Amino acid sequence: MLMKCRIPNRVKQKKMGKRCNFYERKVNRYILLFFFLLFSILVYADSEVSNTNQGISNASPGDYIIRSDGQKVVLTQADIDYARRQLGITTIEQDNQDVLPSPNDSSSNHFFSIWFEEIRNVFKDPGSLFRGILKQINGFINILPFFVWAIFYILLFLAAIGILLSHLLGIYKYRLEWEPNPNSNLMLSYFCGSGQSQLKKTYREAHSLLRDKTWLRFSVARLAFILGNITHASKLLMFAYSLLYLPMAILGGVEMTVRIIIGTVWLLFTAFIHWIILLVLKLISFIMIPLWQIIDKTLRVEQHCPYCYNQFDLPKFKCPYCGIIHEQLIPSRCGILVAKCKCGHFLSSSAFTGRSYLDAVCPKCDVTLVAANAKQFSVLLFGGNTSGKTAFLAAFQHLYLDKKFRPKKLSIYGEPHNNFDKLDEMYKNGITEPSSASKILAYNFIHKIGRNAKHNLIVYDIPDEVILNGAFERNPVHFGYSGGIIVIVDPLSISSVRNECLKGGDAKAVENYSQDDVDTIIVQFIQQFSGIVGRSAGKINAIPVAVLITKADIKVVIQEIGLPVIKSKFNANPDSYGKNIVTARNKICREYLLNLGLTNAINNLESVFSNVNYFPVSAIGHLSKAGKAYEPFGVLEPIAWIVKGRNAGINQMLRAKL
Repeated sequence: MLMKCRIPNRVKQKKMGKRCNFYERKVNRYILLFFFLLFSILVYADSEVSNTNQGISNASPGDYIIRSDGQKVVLTQADIDYARRQLGITTIEQDNQDVLPSPNDSSSNHFFSIWFEEIRNVFKDPGSLFRGILKQINGFINILPFFVWAIFYILLFLAAIGILLSHLLGIYKYRLEWEPNPNSNLMLSYFCGSGQSQLKKTYREAHSLLRDKTWLRFSVARLAFILGNITHASKLLMFAYSLLYLPMAILGGVEMTVRIIIGTVWLLFTAFIHWIILLVLKLISFIMIPLWQIIDKTLRVEQHCPYCYNQFDLPKFKCPYCGIIHEQLIPSRCGILVAKCKCGHFLSSSAFTGRSYLDAVCPKCDVTLVAANAKQFSVLLFGGNTSGKTAFLAAFQHLYLDKKFRPKKLSIYGEPHNNFDKLDEMYKNGITEPSSASKILAYNFIHKIGRNAKHNLIVYDIPDEVILNGAFERNPVHFGYSGGIIVIVDPLSISSVRNECLKGGDAKAVENYSQDDVDTIIVQFIQQFSGIVGRSAGKINAIPVAVLITKADIKVVIQEIGLPVIKSKFNANPDSYGKNIVTARNKICREYLLNLGLTNAINNLESVFSNVNYFPVSAIGHLSKAGKAYEPFGVLEPIAWIVKGRNAGINQMLRAKL
């Protein structure tokens, strides 16, 4: 069928010039490639035939056979005629032997018996059916001229390439498309939903590519399509294209038929195998998910939020790539070890695979937590205004975060960074700034080994106003989480101590002192504590209370509870202190507070808490002076005593620094 020659006008020629040149270049390229392949097969094809009557009868003069002794014999027309005569005699003899049974014979159903026997053989050996079909096809091909089946093999090869590329392109197109989980911002895992979805989309895309003849560059069907769409002003060139179009269209139709039939069978077969594999892995996943959830549950650590005081063991986690917050990042249908976020990145979904490396968020107030799955140990710090709480925190953080005596694999840092930077600046400059008068501040000391946060020492700085006005009652969870309590006592808040300083000529020492009544603060704290936790609760007696007598560097205080004084009294009568210097320090400091008139406060503490110790502490080590850094002493000992036996990791670190 010749193509209709159409001569476009000048306007259309300008618009179609580039298109015609484009198609011409492609057609010439495809024609050269096709005839080069065909010429290569015709030239380099082997002319050897099988050494049988069937093979020789289908040969041509000039072909050759290999005899059993290995000798090569070139065939003549006489050899071919002889083989054909022998083949004809054998056929006649076989026809004479194939006699149908008579109707009166007892084996009148012989034909049907053979037919049913063949069916049974097929069911016994399904491969025999395909082998028989291939044998028939091979026999049909053998009787065809050489160039015909050579062209057929070329078309079969091109169709096979089209099938494989269609399948691969379908897989590649949908490789990143995962099925979203309707209940979260995560995607279903490949085995629990996304694989099945990808399989359906891949099959549809691959099958549509099988039917499309325009995308495969080295395809006869595409060449025929291009030839059928070429227009040119030259009638001679259009006539030549028309002559080429008809054989290309026939060959392209054969190629597309083979591609669609074999490709459909291939896609169905691979899709079925893929579906079976996904089904098996899905069943295995459904069995493994509950087991991994139990393992993940045992690896979690009970935590609380330092801002809203909510208690939980599984925080929310923030994706580091897109910022989406995931509520239930646990082993589930979205993934046992890892899960895919909607942004396309994979996240650890269990404690076993490093989920704690992600930024954690409180599940109640959505505030970013300083550490995920770290074992927390909380200490409450309270006292009167300007009693020395901030100076104590500044000195403690500087000494504790110091890298001296720290294991190489362990890293400790403070959060929030801004608050710790202010404390360190106070330590170095020697000037202490008061902390918030109404806001409870949480200072987190994060202990990391590698990337894993193991421990978190939290010190809560509780302003005196929060205790005195009853606002602390709104935060009762502090008591339940507390591993210890630190009470700051400013001896200068006692008028008798200030008078002694003035008599001794130390007027500068009394310039800054706490104006809050120590007895009032302690009693108010105990009342709130007892009302929230309950006096009968066993946990009351278990909480250690460290009473710190600050500003122990002042002369009148050193004379009473200074370390040299304590050692001197202990050496003078060690038996009265059980031959224990710690007991001596505790008794001497307690007696000092009793002598200052704080009997009511001490009795209230010891009636509620059975484990109370007393410590002399100086956070600054001298009178506060701008430009003169702190020279603290006795700062680490109180927290080391509180932590002892309650958190091995933090206790080991504190003991190494003492």
